[in-house]
Amino acid sequence: MGSLIILIGAGLLVPLFFKGHMIIAKYIAAAAFAAAAFNVYMGNGIDLPYFVLTPDTQLMEIVVLIVLAATMMTFSGFERPLIPQTLFVGAASLAILETNNFLMYIVLFEVIAIISYVLAANIRSKLNAEGAIKMFIAGATASGFILLGFAMFSMITPTFNYSEISVHGNFALVAFGIMLAGIFYKMTVVPMHGWAADTYAQVNHAAAAILSATIKVVIAVATFKAFYLFMAAYPTTTVWLFGFFAIITMTLGNFMALFQKKIAKILSFSSIAHAGYMLLPFAAVASMYSYTGLIYLGIAYVFMQTSVFLILNDLRREAHIKTLEDIKGLYKKSPLHALFFTIQLLSLAGIPLLAGFISKAVAFYAGVDAGLWPLILIAALNSALSLGYYLWVIKHIYFDEPVAGTHAKITMTPGSLVGQLILLAGTIYFGIFAAPVFSTTLGL
Repeated sequence: MGSLIILIGAGLLVPLFFKGHMIIAKYIAAAAFAAAAFNVYMGNGIDLPYFVLTPDTQLMEIVVLIVLAATMMTFSGFERPLIPQTLFVGAASLAILETNNFLMYIVLFEVIAIISYVLAANIRSKLNAEGAIKMFIAGATASGFILLGFAMFSMITPTFNYSEISVHGNFALVAFGIMLAGIFYKMTVVPMHGWAADTYAQVNHAAAAILSATIKVVIAVATFKAFYLFMAAYPTTTVWLFGFFAIITMTLGNFMALFQKKIAKILSFSSIAHAGYMLLPFAAVASMYSYTGLIYLGIAYVFMQTSVFLILNDLRREAHIKTLEDIKGLYKKSPLHALFFTIQLLSLAGIPLLAGFISKAVAFYAGVDAGLWPLILIAALNSALSLGYYLWVIKHIYFDEPVAGTHAKITMTPGSLVGQLILLAGTIYFGIFAAPVFSTTLGL
């Protein structure tokens, strides 16, 4: 319980320092994240029934806490309301990752959904409000599906423990299908993706960093654990179901990103495409490397996606950069922003020696090991396709001249520099060293 108490307590405390003492609020939050991460590192999980801390969960939790701490370090006065919400996201993430009970999974899923609405509701313009409303409507729809499916499921299962739930029979299949429809909304799986394409681009980009990265990854990992027994019991259905949605999600996301002019929209559709990659380990559940692939994808993605949206947040706040036209010649105006942005985009594209490459390689290998050659071929082609828009952004940054009248230097705050260095370190470390992921997921 130590980490939960630390994070929730800090989340309740920091609003007292918002007015005139935001730096104190950030220090309190940073200390809370550090203490919670150390507590998890020491093997102290939530000491309550229905929660268990395993090595893989431990690694995932430490990564999540580090990323949220780095995110919080980049906040300016404009984002100060997000500090307690970031702490609450951390607490809820630890809980849903550790639970081994389906009822607790559903409850914590809804807790995270509510925190997500509050994150998106940091409204300063009509555009922010539109994005928040779209997310709320989609979230309410998703909750309806999930609760309906869970109500049906609760009628047939003798227990909610993951290892003992009832997964057999047509009624169970229907119940799981309905729940997955709702969960796919949160994971931005096509065709439940429409809200995300707009919301991520319209809400505060610091909030979008948390929504599109940390929360998506946490939900994906927790869902794999919750639905594992079902997927193992119906291997053929699992391959067709998750394989189909993986293909249409990654393909539509990548193709739509190619035609966007706003950088936030490019990153939003890139995020949707990555939801398709995250479904590959679900389809490849027959492979012993499936969970390893999902964990690796999650770790790599949360570093990369968080970084690019936070950089865009800096650029929007400091220089009103929103479109590809605006970002031309960025390396002349802010070499640091340009460097961080370029490396993380290359990692998202899957360039070797960065986390994005090896995480996709592990996930793809899980698919090959499960005999899903056609699915992995389509995924590899999609990964190649994504190079088009990532390199197009980099081309604007380094090979185009700034638009007339936009030559002013863009500064990077010390907090943003620290946060970006942490995220870059994670992208490089997990791009070179795979042992932590393999040892915690496979016991190697």
